[in-house]
Amino acid sequence: MNQDFLAQWQQLKKIARDESVKDLQALFNQSINRAASLSFEVEDIFVDISKNWITPEILLSLTKLADASQLSEKITHLFTGHNINVTENKPATHTLQRQTNPPAQMAKDRAKMFEVALNYSSGQWLTAFNKPVETVVNIGIGGSYLGPKIAIQALTDLQMKSKVKVLYFASIDDVRLQAIVHTTDIERTLFCISSKSLGTIETLKNANAIKELLEKKNNYQPNKMNQSFVIATANNKRASEFGVPESHVLPFDNATGGRFSVWSSIGFPLLMAIGEKGFLSFLAGAEKMDKHFKEADFNQNLPVLMAMVSIWYRNFMHLTAYAVIPYDANLKHLPAWLQQLMMESNGKMHDVNGEHVDVSTSPWLFGDHGQLSQHAFFQAFHQSKDVLPIDFIGVLGPQTESKKYLLINMLAQSAALMNGSDHDEKQFNCPGNRPSTTILLKELTPSSLGQLLAMYEHMIYVQSVIWNINCFDQPGVELGKTIARNIVEHIQDDTLEEVHLDKSTQQLLAKVLEHE
Repeated sequence: MNQDFLAQWQQLKKIARDESVKDLQALFNQSINRAASLSFEVEDIFVDISKNWITPEILLSLTKLADASQLSEKITHLFTGHNINVTENKPATHTLQRQTNPPAQMAKDRAKMFEVALNYSSGQWLTAFNKPVETVVNIGIGGSYLGPKIAIQALTDLQMKSKVKVLYFASIDDVRLQAIVHTTDIERTLFCISSKSLGTIETLKNANAIKELLEKKNNYQPNKMNQSFVIATANNKRASEFGVPESHVLPFDNATGGRFSVWSSIGFPLLMAIGEKGFLSFLAGAEKMDKHFKEADFNQNLPVLMAMVSIWYRNFMHLTAYAVIPYDANLKHLPAWLQQLMMESNGKMHDVNGEHVDVSTSPWLFGDHGQLSQHAFFQAFHQSKDVLPIDFIGVLGPQTESKKYLLINMLAQSAALMNGSDHDEKQFNCPGNRPSTTILLKELTPSSLGQLLAMYEHMIYVQSVIWNINCFDQPGVELGKTIARNIVEHIQDDTLEEVHLDKSTQQLLAKVLEHE
């Protein structure tokens, strides 16, 4: 790191030793305009960071730290095709996927995806059983599952208003397979195999399990148009090996990372659920946030501010966890999507040069629907000795009595965490001074959801720039998968004795194999 960065880091460490910054009520008393001055509105998103352990001095130092990390240059690199994914020597192209006028090949891929969706939704194409599509099953894992799932759930009123019903087959689980078989008419189901590499063992096993199931039916007769499978992938060669015609393969750019890929053909199940107009609005919303991220000054830039506040807590306040609590059932799975986005991207100990990172990186992230969480783990938020920052997320409209009740509960929780309470009996005391950010969406629409997801994507990118790590690879994820693949191959070859495993794993594997 350069000297300016190191000097600014030391300055922030010095500021962090001042315990008065944790007295939120005092901070509000010192500035009557604190709430307004620390709130920001961009398009459909309003963000209030005033209930955080920050001051104007801290924000200024954090933005200086961002400047010293060459963040402006790195943002430019993100949008201009530099090979910022240094371990794989390629750019990150997810922002290109949502441009109104993307590069030619991406425009061609998008047009093909729209054409395939229209062919199925209009009834021009049928399943391999010569029947119209009523259900789409997304066969994918990781970003190929979490991205479509959060978007579909958010934008289809829990699928009550969905054009088609969408189910998910992510883990290798016979119970899940039986649930799909018994709750859907598989002859009227389109199975979307979603995998960037088509090398993910879980996805391939699930896809083959479905294929075997369909092929056992006498009336399964796929032809050039009528197919029960489409494949969203960046590996066309493996797609053809699966036996799906090229017309039903939905390609996307190999430099679009899996957890950033819902904007590409990985979003095909979402397209089927909300239609082309809705999907284009989803992309346009993300593009609006991209424009804001590129152009806004750091002291007004939502992704930058969100990232720098998180850096403040993780590295200077030494808070190890972070919660995201949506108070809207349609956003229930946002924390799961964000877990992967943040922890798979930034949960790393080596920087872009392969050197050891001296500071903590990604916090441990969790969350759930706010109303349910209040009756589960909020107790620890209020009275545990450990403190963690929280993002509360609410949707303002259209407002019903129940939605209004949810929003009031959300605001009450943030107020209670900040102010605490005194009680004669100590066990009832709540210390207060627990930090939180409140994010409000005007309404939950394709555009506003696109803005929200893109905001968090860019927040993660800014974190990675500060920590000087590559947020677009995931070598740790690959290790366990490699060991599992090795064990399976040796079991199949009856050469298990050649696998070098620790004694505990040997013992446990023997228990598993005893029950075959």
